[in-house]
Amino acid sequence: MATLDLPDAIVFDLDGTIVDTETVEYQSIRAVWAEHGAEYTIAHFEHVIGTTSGPDWVEELTEHLGRRVDTGAAHARRRDVKVRLLQTLRARVGIDALIERAASAGIPMAVASNSPLDWVQARLHQLDLQHHLRALITIDIASRPKPHPAPYLEACAALGADPVLSIAFEDSATGVASARAAGLYTIACPGPLTQGHDLSAADRIIGAHTEITLAELGRAVRA
Repeated sequence: MATLDLPDAIVFDLDGTIVDTETVEYQSIRAVWAEHGAEYTIAHFEHVIGTTSGPDWVEELTEHLGRRVDTGAAHARRRDVKVRLLQTLRARVGIDALIERAASAGIPMAVASNSPLDWVQARLHQLDLQHHLRALITIDIASRPKPHPAPYLEACAALGADPVLSIAFEDSATGVASARAAGLYTIACPGPLTQGHDLSAADRIIGAHTEITLAELGRAVRA
């Protein structure tokens, strides 16, 4: 049971927060572009991170090359690269230890994600973190996607937690907007592809998840 000096709950974004799948997504597209002799820059990709829309990267490649690209072959090649890269994924530095400490302290935890449930479950199982996250509020479960507050409000409701006494961990501007609108104390830890996002709406910005303690989280919401 969480005590009075701890938050009611912690809700994590998944992609880019718990695990850097965003770099996998980017690198898999970048690899296909490179095979066509073109460079797919971070600027092409970073604006869609955290949103519900992906980049129209095949159409962009077609325009860049000035000729048609075999869409089916391009997507198949990207899938091959993506599968290989996904096998190497590890939790972001410090996030698994943070989740373990919160679980030991009895703080209920959830995921609020704009990704589908099967993707979230697969990543959590891969990292062996699934048993710590009591609720998974994904794009196919939430009533509205981020940046609407619904994913965070519904995650807190599933945990029986007061949003105002709960903590959100995010890495993107879209996610920060969602968590703040829901009333959670929001900590932003940008990943490699969200360094350029405006995260100033977050209550606190950190460079790594090793910088935060459970005591600090409790003080943040119960001051």
